[in-house]
Amino acid sequence: MLQKLQYFFYLFLLVQTAFAQQADSTMQKMNELVVSADRFEEKYKDLPRQIDLISKKQIQQLNQQTAADLLVQTGNVFLQKSQQGGGSPIIRGFEANRVLLVLDGVRLNNAIYRSGHLQNVLRIDQNMLEKAEVLYGPGSLMYGSDALGGVVHFVSVKPTLDKGLTGTVSSRYSFVNNELTNAFGLSYSSKKWGALFNYTFSDFGDLKQGKNRSSEIGNLGLRPTYQARENNKDVIKVNDDPNMQVGSAYHQSNLIAKFLFQPKSTQQHILSFTQSQTGDVPRYDRLTEMAKDTPVYGDWYYGPEKFKLLSYQLEDSKKRLIADQIKMVASTQRIEESRISRNFGSTKQTHREEKVDVYSLNLDLKKNWFIHEMRYGFEYVNNKVSSNAYAKNINTNALSNASTRYPDGGSNMNWVGAYLNFNHELTDKIILSEGVRINYTQLHSKFVNKSFYEFLPDEINQKNLSVCGNLGLVYLLGKESKIYANIGNAYRTPNVDDMGKIFDSKPGNKMIVPNANLKPEQSLTSELGTQCAINNKLSLAANVYYTALANAIVAAPTSVNGVDSLFYDGKKTATYTLVNAQNAFIYGYHLQIQYGFNKKLSITSGINYTYGRILGDSMMPMDHIPPMFGRTSIDFKHKRFSGSLYSLYSKAKKLEDYYLNGEDNIQYATPNGMPAWITLNIQGGVKLTKKENIMLNIGLENILDQNYRTFASGMSAAGRNLWLNLRVNF
Repeated sequence: MLQKLQYFFYLFLLVQTAFAQQADSTMQKMNELVVSADRFEEKYKDLPRQIDLISKKQIQQLNQQTAADLLVQTGNVFLQKSQQGGGSPIIRGFEANRVLLVLDGVRLNNAIYRSGHLQNVLRIDQNMLEKAEVLYGPGSLMYGSDALGGVVHFVSVKPTLDKGLTGTVSSRYSFVNNELTNAFGLSYSSKKWGALFNYTFSDFGDLKQGKNRSSEIGNLGLRPTYQARENNKDVIKVNDDPNMQVGSAYHQSNLIAKFLFQPKSTQQHILSFTQSQTGDVPRYDRLTEMAKDTPVYGDWYYGPEKFKLLSYQLEDSKKRLIADQIKMVASTQRIEESRISRNFGSTKQTHREEKVDVYSLNLDLKKNWFIHEMRYGFEYVNNKVSSNAYAKNINTNALSNASTRYPDGGSNMNWVGAYLNFNHELTDKIILSEGVRINYTQLHSKFVNKSFYEFLPDEINQKNLSVCGNLGLVYLLGKESKIYANIGNAYRTPNVDDMGKIFDSKPGNKMIVPNANLKPEQSLTSELGTQCAINNKLSLAANVYYTALANAIVAAPTSVNGVDSLFYDGKKTATYTLVNAQNAFIYGYHLQIQYGFNKKLSITSGINYTYGRILGDSMMPMDHIPPMFGRTSIDFKHKRFSGSLYSLYSKAKKLEDYYLNGEDNIQYATPNGMPAWITLNIQGGVKLTKKENIMLNIGLENILDQNYRTFASGMSAAGRNLWLNLRVNF
């Protein structure tokens, strides 16, 4: 299969090279600046990578509910959801702690990012973004651990100098879940300094799924009953509308404050504070689990998730012997998470709470020598994790002990890294790049209370050394056309979640016990791609890639003191541990075509295919591999109006392609897997005044009210949804 794709791709390159012209492309302009690839602004045309850029203007036009939904609109990122307050991006078959999230150059992945499905991307507020970039493929050269599948880099707005007092107010309402999002922003700037403030509050009610069901989807996701608490007893109540996903509502708030000081044209100082906080976030998939006709859980929710980030950034472009540009970012983060669960009919409610403090320092330098560009830098990151747990009687409020999720004596994980990267403009058409990174990691955890599990060690110590490199080549065919190739490896260092977790909610109630002997996961990826303007109307982007994954961390059966099961929360549970026991491969392709009928009307269509298998005596499917999916849109722009008619779609995921022991959530699929689906949507925006300071956006999503569920998700997608957004700039 891969060989056939490569032959097709080589043939295509020969044809498109012959027809490539120096024309204005309606696709992404090659001179757009990208920061995610090299940590400095770099022209897209010079990069041997697939990268998606979502500008501030596009963010406002797309007008999605969350940052996770925004990424879906690229057509190249797949999304998994276990609850409405969730959204886990899948990039080239990698997810969760194998995809790196970055905000303004600061890595957000911390020591307790897990291999399952994450909701952390939802804590990013779209109203504070200048742009978002998705870098596909290995990103460890510039960012270190976790960037196996790619990097999602969010860039927040910063004050524009000498603008005086400006502000913005916006309000958005969605009917499908009674979403109400209000945002307020204010900024002031003079010639040398500026400040801005933005606050957003979003309230999401229970989400209604589509009512039009195919024979393949059957009754999947119907909610005929739901659990409630009345007179100190759990009761089962009839749902008046089984398509209403009762127990999925949540709310969150976001705040950003940023201060900029520019003492001279070559230097900027930026101090930024970002905060996000949710209310209780119900784990909807768990609330729908049934034992015969009785819910398994009376409660299962994430307690208020709190995220704070304080950072200082220095940018200096004065030419020196050591560098022409210097960028330094120092930051501190505080993350608070909790899990609260209670079995149906029980009065015992278990609380597990985690706090993570992260301190980091990045220093990046760039130096130009004739045709050579050198980038080099250093990174230090320290994670401190504390874990607490207790059980509460919900009738009497009496407290008792409970086992913690992570080592109760605390964990400390830190690493130092350094990288060196060169770009060479060998000719005005050929650009060569190569780089190397070395990273050293230490992890230490302590177990104090062993009353629950006597087998636990006193402490866990781990040291790892990782090395990675990249080699890339770009050949410019014209102003708007290039072909590129790259090969590079990435790594993911085992973190506290891997090394010290005592329990993980795996299918089949598997108890995970610590393993101090884990080694980093490694990937090696090769990619061949192109982006070209075939003529002044037709543009095309395509690539093929192959990734070999080694030392992948998976759960395997184990025994403790000769026993293969232990009691956890009163239930006899099979014991597992995480081991480096998996080698695998992933390959796939991306294809996108755009045709501009004129300056007002264009059509864009793209698809993504991913295939992954675990190597062994009999090859098994990898988890996190999405089915073929894509997006097609017809876009129209005229004066103060813009709009699009678009479709999102996915092929079926057959049961035989699920990895039964991983994170594919087969228990939330139909007996045959996950059926194919397609949605039809329309949205538009109009600037209501000549000054263009008042903008009205309106959209109708899932027009046909189709009932569907994305692969690996634990809840059904939204049904037909009418939304409106009004934005006023002053």
